[in-house]
Formats: sequence, C-alpha cells, structure tokens
Amino acid sequence: MIRFRKAVKLILLMQATLEQMDELKETAIYQRDIKNTMNNLERKLERFIKPHIQQLAITEEFMMMQISRGIDSIVNSTLEDIHNTTENEK
Repeated sequence: MIRFRKAVKLILLMQATLEQMDELKETAIYQRDIKNTMNNLERKLERFIKPHIQQLAITEEFMMMQISRGIDSIVNSTLEDIHNTTENEK
C-alpha cells in the first residue's frame, strides 16, 4: 500500500508539472531550446501517466477526486502558500 501511495503521489506531481508547464508557454522563458525540451518532456510524462490516470478513473473514483484536488491545490498555490504549508507541518 505504501508503494501504491507513492506512485499516486508521483502521478499527482507529474500532472501538476504538466499543468505548470502549460503556464510557462505564455512567457518569454518559453524559447526555442526550452520549448523543445519542455515539449519532449511533456509528451513523455503524458505517455507515462495517461494509462495510470485512466485506470484510477475506472477503479478509484474517490482517489481521482483527491488527486484532482491535490493538483489544483499545487497549481493554484503561491510559493508562499507552499512554504507556509511545509513550515506548519514541521
């Protein structure tokens, strides 16, 4: 069960990464070499997580809702929010 939870956490973080990468596409940082690298990484991450997300959606609807909320929480958080959350957990 611990391994499964770690895998789910990894999928959540990968999906949040993909969503954050979408945000960078609208910035000056997103230049040719970075654009190519990010597009390549995005394709690889999507290929990796897609079957896992689809399987979870079929078998674990509640967990998918939690994952979705976790992704939204990460993507919508400011750096200060993330820092304060980790400080409060200590």
